[in-house]
Amino acid sequence: MKAKMMLMSTLALALGALTSCISSGGGKTKIGVLQFGSFEALEKAKQGFVDTLNKSDLAGSFEIDVKNAMASSADNTSMAGTLASTSDLLYGIATPSASALKNAAESIASPAPILFSAVTNAVGANLVKDEKKPTNCTGVLDIGPIDQELDILSKFPDMDKVVSLFTSTEVNSVYQVEIAEAWMREHDISFDRKAITSASEIGSALAAIDSSVDAIFLPTDDTIANAIAQVKAANEARTDKLLIVGSDTGLADACTFAMGVDYYQCGVQAGNMAVDLLKKSKTVGQIPVERCDASSIVINKTLAESLGQTIPAEVLAIEGAKII
Repeated sequence: MKAKMMLMSTLALALGALTSCISSGGGKTKIGVLQFGSFEALEKAKQGFVDTLNKSDLAGSFEIDVKNAMASSADNTSMAGTLASTSDLLYGIATPSASALKNAAESIASPAPILFSAVTNAVGANLVKDEKKPTNCTGVLDIGPIDQELDILSKFPDMDKVVSLFTSTEVNSVYQVEIAEAWMREHDISFDRKAITSASEIGSALAAIDSSVDAIFLPTDDTIANAIAQVKAANEARTDKLLIVGSDTGLADACTFAMGVDYYQCGVQAGNMAVDLLKKSKTVGQIPVERCDASSIVINKTLAESLGQTIPAEVLAIEGAKII
């Protein structure tokens, strides 16, 4: 009898090992997704993640609960607490949401693993201490080809002075502005910063930029991306329309050109990480932070013409560029 019971126990354990995901409750694995806002980049990062999971052989074994903070810090914190306490796996889209999930998880005895995307500087945001050796949090960075983007900007005539509009409280934005400033210094282009703390300051900030400025540099910035229509309107209200370049193709409506990573691909890469974690083929510590594999450029010729700007032929001829 004892031998029979031991055999049954062994079979049960083997079966459990074959069918287990992260969830220990016997029901479907609960995946909590926290998205900071509804603008294009974050929607794509969500969709790439969801599509990858649904196309995997795990489809049907999990439930995804998506919460959108709509750029509200208070809602972001509250939603993070709810998801952290009810989920087996967490996915934060954008630095504020990833950080909120990490903070919420730290108060839980056995926190769920955390994935992120649409994050530019994971170390600077205290999401990880070492990108190659994460602990309970890893994901995909959206740092784009800023040097290449600025090299394209320098092909426009009389590019002597550039100002960056960014949110001073967003560590990702500050990080990118520092990269841009170093590039400008190396290429003898005057560079200045115009910091805001909320979207309500966009109009006055753009209005206050001196007419001697030749272009505006927009980093990937959640506050600005969520209010990109305000950037466009504020520029159109100026008598001297500014050439604006954005580090996210989702900003293209307000930019002469925008260049950045493919956020859907960011979501796909994070989704593949999720599959590895759910199958327990890897632990978080075995999944180094990745950079997004793909980037693209959008040239807004229609906007440029309406603002009286001429785009150099060599810019229009960039291979793979999408011209709108």
